[in-house]
Amino acid sequence: MTSALILGAALGMLVNSLFVGWVAVTQRGLTPDLEAIRRRFFPGATLTALMLGITGASLLFWPLVGAVYGLVYGLWRTGGPQFGLGSPHWPFSLLVTASAAGLFGRFLLRPETRLTTAVWVGLYSGIFGWLLPWFVE
Repeated sequence: MTSALILGAALGMLVNSLFVGWVAVTQRGLTPDLEAIRRRFFPGATLTALMLGITGASLLFWPLVGAVYGLVYGLWRTGGPQFGLGSPHWPFSLLVTASAAGLFGRFLLRPETRLTTAVWVGLYSGIFGWLLPWFVE
């Protein structure tokens, strides 16, 4: 179970790298959504300070998410492997995919963010739902 926890945190760092890279590429300025977040939570902060804060928070957030998935997988896999859907534990993979759709679902409904959100749901599900079980096994 310890290996699942550590691997989950390491895969969370991988997701963090992808997230920070995506933010750096897509946020070319202060968009209306980002401006609303800045005004509500960080009044007076510059765009640079806001982006550094988002980067720092994601450095803590994504490894924690991965560690939680690793802990869940480590506890759940005691019943033995359940191969299917290309995963050593298909119920866990479906749980991760469902949680990804739940977390990012509202962005899937917006036409302007549908494609990038679908890519993020796929990456999230692929890394935490499929890579984690394969790496642990």
